[in-house]
Amino acid sequence: MTEFIFLGSIKVRRKRLKGDSMTNIENDLAVKLDNTTEIMAPTEEKVKPYGFGGWLYLVAIGLLLTFGSSFYYLMDTILPVYQNGRLSQLYEENWKYAFIIIYETAMNLFYVIFPVIIGYCILKKKKRLKYLAIYFYLINFAANVGYYFISNTIEEMATYELMGEQGRNIVKSFVTCLIWIPYFINSKRVKNTYTN
Repeated sequence: MTEFIFLGSIKVRRKRLKGDSMTNIENDLAVKLDNTTEIMAPTEEKVKPYGFGGWLYLVAIGLLLTFGSSFYYLMDTILPVYQNGRLSQLYEENWKYAFIIIYETAMNLFYVIFPVIIGYCILKKKKRLKYLAIYFYLINFAANVGYYFISNTIEEMATYELMGEQGRNIVKSFVTCLIWIPYFINSKRVKNTYTN
């Protein structure tokens, strides 16, 4: 019968004979009995990245900034439009104005709620974090493209400055997708940590 014995950092394979035993192991070495014990080279275990750290700090900072800026925009800019009845006035003027306000509201609510959900998954080490983060970046890209085309249909909004700003937002969200989606797909830290 062959058995494996771990002695400190040395892995020993030995054939077991009837009645023999290994005794006097004082300094992590195997006692050789009747030429039946082979000492194998120590196996080096690679430390796998685990826990919140590394590039995930940048993800967390980005989510916090997204949450903060969207929450501020909702409270400071969009909420007054709903409170003072300005939305109905915009709708009477041109329905596209009201539509773009509703679109901005939905986008910013998404940017407030989704980072909180992702933050919860980070804290509870949920396996779905990987997929939620990927969806977040893809939806962000799609929302920026949609906003570009919607605002381009309104003549007053289709200015060179606004379209240039929206074009930069599309490029930034595309680059974000190119960086973070492969990270969440291939990251060993994400695979080892978020397993619940």
